[in-house]
Amino acid sequence: MSYPLYLLSFPFRASKINGTRTHWALFIPTTLQKPENGTLIQVLGTPFTGYGLEFKRNYDLSAVREKFNKNLLGQVDEKLVVFNTVGDDGTPSTDMKPRNEVEKLSKRVEVPGVSREPLNPGVGRRCQEWTREVIELLVEKEILDKDSIQVLNQVKNLELRIAE
Repeated sequence: MSYPLYLLSFPFRASKINGTRTHWALFIPTTLQKPENGTLIQVLGTPFTGYGLEFKRNYDLSAVREKFNKNLLGQVDEKLVVFNTVGDDGTPSTDMKPRNEVEKLSKRVEVPGVSREPLNPGVGRRCQEWTREVIELLVEKEILDKDSIQVLNQVKNLELRIAE
C-alpha cells in the first residue's frame, strides 16, 4: 500500500509589492480513510530571520481558511511514512522531531538561513527552494518518481504567469 504525497501551495501569501512568493509545503495523509487529515511538512520564516522546519501533526486541510492548491507529487510506500501515534491523542501539534523516513530525509535538507538580500526575491533560498530540494532527495532515493519534479515546475510556472 502507498500514501499520496502532496505539494500544497498558498498563492495569497505571494505579493509583487514586497517580493514574497507563494508558500510551499508538503502534506501526507495520516490515514487513507480521512485524506484531509495528516502531517504538514514545511519551513516557516522570512528572508530576514531565516527559516525553521516544522512537522504539523493532525493537520486538518478542511479547517484551512486560506485558499491553497493541492498537487499530487506521487505515491510513497507506506513503510516510509508509518506514523508513530504512540501518545498521540489526535490533537493538532507542531514539533521538529521526524517520526518516519520521509520526515527524516526532510530534516537532512538544510533549512534556508538569513538572506544576504532579503528584499530581493531572486536571491537566497526560501520555502520553495527547500521543498524542491526535499523532493529532489526523495527522487534520488527512489522514493518518488522523477515526474514529481515536473509537478513542481508546473506549479512554479503557474505562479510566474500569475505574477506577470
